[in-house]
Amino acid sequence: MMAALAFLLECAAVAAVVGVLTSLLVGLFLLLPTTGLRPRPAFRADVVFLLGTLPLQAALAVVAAAAAPSLGAWVGLGHDHCQSHGHHLHLCILHASGLRPALAVGGALALAAFLFRLGGRILDACRTHTRLTALEAMGSPSQGVFPVVAVPGMPRLCHAAGAFRRRILLSSSLEKALAPEALRAALAHEEAHLRRRDPLAVVLLSFAGLFMPPPVARAFASAYRAAAEEACDAEAALAVGDATVVAEALVKMATLQRSAFTAPHVLAFGMLALERRVRHLLEGETHWVAPSRALLLSASAGLGMFAFALLHTHFLHHAVETALHLFS
Repeated sequence: MMAALAFLLECAAVAAVVGVLTSLLVGLFLLLPTTGLRPRPAFRADVVFLLGTLPLQAALAVVAAAAAPSLGAWVGLGHDHCQSHGHHLHLCILHASGLRPALAVGGALALAAFLFRLGGRILDACRTHTRLTALEAMGSPSQGVFPVVAVPGMPRLCHAAGAFRRRILLSSSLEKALAPEALRAALAHEEAHLRRRDPLAVVLLSFAGLFMPPPVARAFASAYRAAAEEACDAEAALAVGDATVVAEALVKMATLQRSAFTAPHVLAFGMLALERRVRHLLEGETHWVAPSRALLLSASAGLGMFAFALLHTHFLHHAVETALHLFS
C-alpha cells in the first residue's frame, strides 16, 4: 500500500513539473511581438491549440515512460529492475523506496490541485449541458448539416454548440431583431465554428489547461477563442460576399446580446474582441480562408511524443528517477 501511494505521489509530482515547465516554455509564444506580422486567424488558432495541448501531452508521455518498467513488472510483462540501481530513489509500484517529505508534499498538492480544477471543469460542463438541454427542449430543430434549433422568446442568443452533436441555437427574438443579411452572416459564422469543430477544441483546450498554471491556461484559451472568432468572421464574409455586412452584424449582435446566455464551452457571435474583429473586417483581411487543422496537428504531436517516449522508455525512466533523487 505504501509503495502504491508513493508511486502515485511521485507520478503526480512528475506530471506537475513537466506540465508547468512545458507550459511556461510554450507560453512564451503568446508574448512574442506581432508588429509587422499578421498570420491568418485560422493558422494562429491551429498554432495556439497545438501549443496549448503540448503540456498535457508532454506530462503524460514522460509519466508513461517513467512508470512503464514498474507497471510492466507489476503485471508480469517485465522483470523487477529495482535491485539493479539501489544507489538512488526509484519510481516503483512494487517496492517502497522511502518517499521523501518534499516529494510527498509536492505530489499531494499537485494531485489535490488537479482534482479540484478537474471537478470545476466537469461541473461547468454539466451546467452548460443542462442549460442547453433546457433551451433545446423549448425549441424545434431544422433539417440540415448543422441543425438550427429555434428557441422561442428570450434570451437573445445565436450559439454554436456541441462537441460531437453539432448544432446552432437561435432565439426567435434575435431572429426578428436582425435584418436578413445580418442573420445570414451570423448563421454563417456559427456554421464555420461547427465545421472547424471549435466547440470540441475549446473543451479539449480547457482540460489540457489542467496541466498548466491557471493564468497560462486562461491566456491560451483566450488566444484560441479570439483567433477562432476571427477565422469564422472571415468565412462568414466570404459566405455573404461582403465583410461590411458581417461587421455591422457583429455590432448589432453585441448590442442585442448584452444580457444573453453565456457558457464556458459555447461560442457566441458578437461577444469577443468586438473592436478588433470589426477593424479587421473593414480592412478587408478576409480574402483567403484556411481549414482548421488544430485537432489533426495536436493528435499527430501527441502520437509523436508517445512514440518517442516508448522508444526511450529506459532512458526517461532513469532520468526521472535521478531527477527525483537529486531535487527531492
